[in-house]
Amino acid sequence: MEAFTGRERRKIISLYQDGWETADVAQHFGASESGVRRVWQQFREQGRDEPAFANCGRKPTLTAEQFEQVRRIAEERPDAFLRELADEVGTRLGVVVCRQTVGRWLGDLGITRKKSRSTRRSSSVPT
Repeated sequence: MEAFTGRERRKIISLYQDGWETADVAQHFGASESGVRRVWQQFREQGRDEPAFANCGRKPTLTAEQFEQVRRIAEERPDAFLRELADEVGTRLGVVVCRQTVGRWLGDLGITRKKSRSTRRSSSVPT
């Protein structure tokens, strides 16, 4: 389930303030009762109508300059496995990451990876 948008969160709060019950608010939004109740609780306790974190709590691990270094590493070694690229990022940048994170970064950078052929193309018959 996706997070509520800021507009949805403000509407949930206003419905609670108008006296709606949790089950009615959840049904109105097609969401779980615990989800709408949590929005209301955060507003009551912290006065906050926006999510605590815009990126699910993760802090960015790379600066823009480091992202460019990741791009260079990927371009230098286009046939490397993600695990190998993760090791290289750790060596050069001192940032310990897993292969999935490197894959996500490459996707964010718009880099697609395709392995090179291990054998020559057939000249007589298409393969």
